[in-house]
Amino acid sequence: MGACAKLSYNGVTQEIWDKMKAKVHAELGITINSDNGKQTEKGFTIAWNYNQSAQNLSLQCVDSPWYAPCSVINSKINDLVEPMLKEKGVKMTSMV
Repeated sequence: MGACAKLSYNGVTQEIWDKMKAKVHAELGITINSDNGKQTEKGFTIAWNYNQSAQNLSLQCVDSPWYAPCSVINSKINDLVEPMLKEKGVKMTSMV
């Protein structure tokens, strides 16, 4: 399957990024050990780019099994990321 839409998040501090990396590893088995990269786990390839000075993060599923629609994949990513941002008082905005 092709790539899903890239998800972007602002207000991601180093503390939040470190928590996200730990949670992604615990829940999805994906080890993120750099600020940008790509990893495949169980047929899903996730790419990420974290810019510490701008405090922004982009995540994208660039490949996945045929049975997993992008809507479900991106929903799962948002379900992991957004609670951590809200916990730290980061205001969520809608992209148009």
